[in-house]
Amino acid sequence: MIGYTERECDVLTALQRGVEPVARPFQTMALPEAAVVDLLRRALSEGLVRRFGGIFDARRLGYRSVLCALDVAPDRLDTAAAVVCASDGVTHCYERRPVGEMDGAAYPGLWFTMAQLQDDFDRSLAQVRSVLGDHISPVCLIELPAVRRFKIDVVFDLRTRDRDELFPGAVAVSVAADKTEDAIVFTEQDRALVRCLDQQIPVVDRPFLAVAGQVGMSEDAVLATLARWRDAGVLRRVAAVLHHREAGFKANAMCVWPVQGDVIAAGRQLADCREVTHCYQRPRFDGFAFDLYAMIHTPSWPQTQTLFDAIASECGLCGGRMFASVREFKKSSMRYFA
Repeated sequence: MIGYTERECDVLTALQRGVEPVARPFQTMALPEAAVVDLLRRALSEGLVRRFGGIFDARRLGYRSVLCALDVAPDRLDTAAAVVCASDGVTHCYERRPVGEMDGAAYPGLWFTMAQLQDDFDRSLAQVRSVLGDHISPVCLIELPAVRRFKIDVVFDLRTRDRDELFPGAVAVSVAADKTEDAIVFTEQDRALVRCLDQQIPVVDRPFLAVAGQVGMSEDAVLATLARWRDAGVLRRVAAVLHHREAGFKANAMCVWPVQGDVIAAGRQLADCREVTHCYQRPRFDGFAFDLYAMIHTPSWPQTQTLFDAIASECGLCGGRMFASVREFKKSSMRYFA
């Protein structure tokens, strides 16, 4: 990684895996505490790190998150993207196009993720549909909620520009859209703590003490709450989140396959591939007969194509397509309880 030593790259990779909810979380790393703080501040200022903060399980916070696909003519795509990105509930929005020989099918070109509190989700998506209808007719918007989540969370090795995944998808987690019993009731102080953590927390030697001051809690209370949330699966980790393009992973693609047999077994095998960052089962829809989804990232498109072919061969998957993320319209961290 240009501008960073191997030791610094090791530390930045470790920071992506997450820090412990302890008073001085940077003391156990491969550099002195002050050097880790300076390194993280530098990576943030240079745009390599997007944020350092809490990464939550949206469902456990009472949110519903759905991948959506919009079939829109190329000359109206920018207009549609502007409408979609204006919604506070949209965190990611890409133009994605199929790679390779065309099979005669017309595939959606705009893909985005909508996340809202359960009670607000339908209203928010209906509002997006309504505004789109003022610019595009007809509005062909498809909802693709996750049926099962096989793998999520991503760590990039900055020395090798390779994947460094510590969260293998060994267990298929059912994530039915109407399943709300796993959500936890949060006090207003809990919500305030989530709001402090879901963006950028102070990069100091005692970050959780600084967070405690922001929400009117003691440091011990914050640490105990974070440990409890982590054990309950509410908080995945407190970690650095990279701008993967700035880190050298410029060619990312959504890969999809139709699975005729055991989709759970296929999903687990696919998730075990270290190069796969996210892996889901999603419903099929008319004209899009795919139900197993994965995201992959490499430094270049030839490498991404080679990786797609290798993964498909290794996992025995046939009939798949790779959709290149050719334009990124929006990529932001979720603001919970805003």
